[in-house]
Amino acid sequence: MTGPMLPIEDKDRMRILSAVARRGAAYQLTRIVVITLSQLILLAVPLSGLVRLDLWGGHHLLLGEPVEFIPGLKGFVVAVAILWGVTFTTNIVVGRFFCGWGCPVGYVSRLGEDVDLRRRDRKGSRLRTLVSHLLGAAFVATFVGAIMLWWVDWRVLFEGSVKARAITLAVFVALWAGGYLHAFVWRFGFCRSACPIGLYYRFVTSRTPIGIVFSNSPSPCIECGACEKICPVDIDPKSLGRPAEEAAPESVDGPGERYGDAECIRCGDCVEACRMIFAAHPEVTTPPLRFGWVDRKGRDASSPGTKASSAGTSGTSASAR
Repeated sequence: MTGPMLPIEDKDRMRILSAVARRGAAYQLTRIVVITLSQLILLAVPLSGLVRLDLWGGHHLLLGEPVEFIPGLKGFVVAVAILWGVTFTTNIVVGRFFCGWGCPVGYVSRLGEDVDLRRRDRKGSRLRTLVSHLLGAAFVATFVGAIMLWWVDWRVLFEGSVKARAITLAVFVALWAGGYLHAFVWRFGFCRSACPIGLYYRFVTSRTPIGIVFSNSPSPCIECGACEKICPVDIDPKSLGRPAEEAAPESVDGPGERYGDAECIRCGDCVEACRMIFAAHPEVTTPPLRFGWVDRKGRDASSPGTKASSAGTSGTSASAR
């Protein structure tokens, strides 16, 4: 099988995202479910009274009961530690899955891209673009509101003094504006180089048993470049799991490093791009890139045939771990 299966004239992320969207993004509904669950958890903790620090009126809550500031602060720290523990445990199994699927900041980046996709769509309309803007603005407002509810009682907006309400609204608007600006300016550049949680996970990410796997068996890669151009963190998915000095010598931070282990956010964009490219050939049931199980050497462990075909050549099968 030679030559590209679908023409890609401009291999940039937005063009490939547009092509994937026209075909129907396979992970869109799942991503919405995961990010919605993430938002609901952020909202449920303070609204249920499990934990809340109230910098306005001192109405601190812990397990539904009023407490003083110090006990409330301790409960706040414990709650944050539990949320961190959940994401860290997930990291051990599937790597930076939270970054690619459950992080509200990352999803804001996608909402900004959705606006751009609407603009690129010739069949689209100004109304659809406006709806995308409104959905993005509403999501950012919900996220900012959820964060603020951990720190202030929502009743300040109705019972607080004019000064208290003005300060609360000013903080909300400032955070909302920053989040909305992020959707169109920084996007995944923030995830690559500035996100403190992402930077931390780059140092602690372990070699996980589940990730993005690449193999020329049974379907050979045609080197179209779509997976590289769609990657939001600018790595080559085909080289994931290979020794870093072999895949990208300049990226080696120490002995034993594997290319892309810490940077890959497991978003699945490269998998969808690969599926889109091979969609013109229904006889291809297993594109080269997919989610799967991997062995200790970074090879596709999903099937014995794939492991056997990759055993003799370095880099034939790789994974983000």
